[in-house]
Amino acid sequence: MKNFFKITGLSILALGLAACGGTKEPDKGTEKETASEPTIQVVASFYPMYDFTRNVVGNEGTVELLMPAGTDSHDYEPSAKDMAKIQEADVFVYNNENMEMWIPAIQSTLKDGDVTVVKATEGMVLLPGNEDHDHDHDHEHEEGHSHELDPHVWLAPSLAIKQVASIRDQLSAAYPEKKAAFEKNAAAYLEKLQSLDDSYRSAFENAKQKHFVTQHAAFGYLALEYGLTQVPIAGLSPNEEPSAARIAELKHFVEDTGIKTIYFEENAKDSIAKTLASEAGVELAVLNPLEGLTQEQMDNGEDYISIMEQNREALMLTTAQANEKEVETETEKEKTVYNGYFDDADVQDRSLSDWEGQWQSVYPYLKDGTLDQVFDYKAKQNKSMTAKEYKAYYTTGYQTDVAEITITGDTMAFTFDDGTTKKANYQYAGKKILDYQAGNRGVRYLFESKDNDAAFKYIQFSDHSIAPTDSHHFHLYFGNESQEKLLTEMDHWPTFYPTDLSGLEIAQEMLAH
Repeated sequence: MKNFFKITGLSILALGLAACGGTKEPDKGTEKETASEPTIQVVASFYPMYDFTRNVVGNEGTVELLMPAGTDSHDYEPSAKDMAKIQEADVFVYNNENMEMWIPAIQSTLKDGDVTVVKATEGMVLLPGNEDHDHDHDHEHEEGHSHELDPHVWLAPSLAIKQVASIRDQLSAAYPEKKAAFEKNAAAYLEKLQSLDDSYRSAFENAKQKHFVTQHAAFGYLALEYGLTQVPIAGLSPNEEPSAARIAELKHFVEDTGIKTIYFEENAKDSIAKTLASEAGVELAVLNPLEGLTQEQMDNGEDYISIMEQNREALMLTTAQANEKEVETETEKEKTVYNGYFDDADVQDRSLSDWEGQWQSVYPYLKDGTLDQVFDYKAKQNKSMTAKEYKAYYTTGYQTDVAEITITGDTMAFTFDDGTTKKANYQYAGKKILDYQAGNRGVRYLFESKDNDAAFKYIQFSDHSIAPTDSHHFHLYFGNESQEKLLTEMDHWPTFYPTDLSGLEIAQEMLAH
């Protein structure tokens, strides 16, 4: 479409010059150009984004794949030629900054080129990328409270459906005159993806063996969505080298659990997977992360759906085989301070300045559905409650009419849902260690106000920290009866995050922790 407007502009200029010369005959080439519906030029970052987008765009434009066939998307950096290609496009489609980590560096290029940017994971909450994420940490080095997140959303057909719908909606918003075509194209493709999703659910709903060992941690979403358990040799990047201890641990795991197949990738370093399979005496099979198809695969007409069908069949080499050693495993909670494991001697006094700032209640985001993705993920990770039950549990916990809190010095200002604000001074009144039935512990930091017009005389903070540090979110217990009464409250814990975070950012923070 950019070329269309460039040609049209030049043609109009030519018409003006011709008119000045007394020529009345119209430019036939211009008439032909303006009479046709302009198409859009789209560049998609890597293969799944390309395949999703071309099935939405159809004949309404051209879709070009940015990364060359067979390229490892984790190692890719755009060249000057690639940058020019992006800037010349009308639309650029990508997955997520945690995959295409070079996206933030090209924002000025996208802006200068007036490129419509489509993020396929827009509005989606991602899984934490590091399963060993330590929650007892200093966030100061994490700009915007960012975390390493797992970007491999497309490998679960159920989530690929959401990505295609997001691409459709963003393109329709940018080109409303093409909305009907985009919706028609997407509907046909979504029907195929729904069939793929159904086939995955049917294949794995009664899996005889749920654990599968992969070359790198690309299949977390697939595992979570279909009730399986991924056991990765390495981390999110296929080039990440596992330690010798990790290899030894996995060898014992494979032997102890009776796993007969280890999955490797054709487009990445596979020597470690092959070595592990050889040492453990098991078979190898391909599980394709679809980060880049080879030219031969593309020439043979392979696409997202056909490769995912192959992945399904490959996984069934494991899931369809009865295994007497297969056991249901539960992830043991890491015994960190954040999770409530500490010694009394480590607990220190804290001042109100640890919670200084402007804070918002998360309760409105629970009510409007923003946090529903969090509850859905929790239900899939821990089947002790359904998503609906999790939401009911957190509804009781988060419920409050305190909309915002501003803490400055020794002063706390409570703003309520009706718009009224009450301000009072608070003094530190000590700390209390609580022992929970689950075996972990918590610390409440107590404050009291002697102001007659204070909204709450007694306040207790809990934020998973046990020593002076800037808080990044907290649970707040408040009342006017006594500190002792508040210490018995276990079901109701209004929770507050910084006011500069959006609801989606808060949901992402919750899942990361």
